Amino acid sequence: MQAAPLGGQMASEPRFSVQQHTLAGNAQEANVYDDGYLRVEHDNYYVACAGKRISLPLKEFLVFSRLARNADRVVPSEEIWRSAWGDSPFNSLSLRVHIHRLRRTFQPFGLRIESMVGVGYCLSLDDQQREHGVQALA
Repeated sequence: MQAAPLGGQMASEPRFSVQQHTLAGNAQEANVYDDGYLRVEHDNYYVACAGKRISLPLKEFLVFSRLARNADRVVPSEEIWRSAWGDSPFNSLSLRVHIHRLRRTFQPFGLRIESMVGVGYCLSLDDQQREHGVQALA
């Protein structure tokens, strides 16, 4: 191992600027959705609602993760499909079955997955539902 020149770094040592570090931090934050009630860690396949961990099969997690990344916005069905099944041919019936299962799982927590026929789905939760979901768990 060679000594670094005075006042400098070795050429083989990686150099990170503050901007690069910030971008890496933002990428990490983008992989976690946390509104204080619902937490989804996309890279860790982790979901918790009202402080309770929720186990989901992989495909359901991938569908739910895509919806959580876009909470309160309609996500096109084909985009949801690609996030879970990749380049497999789109199957609206299979997607509807997974959405149905997710609705049953998250309904006690006051989470809604709304349908926009012919377009896609939207994960939503308003304050009144959030309160109701917490009371139902008590």
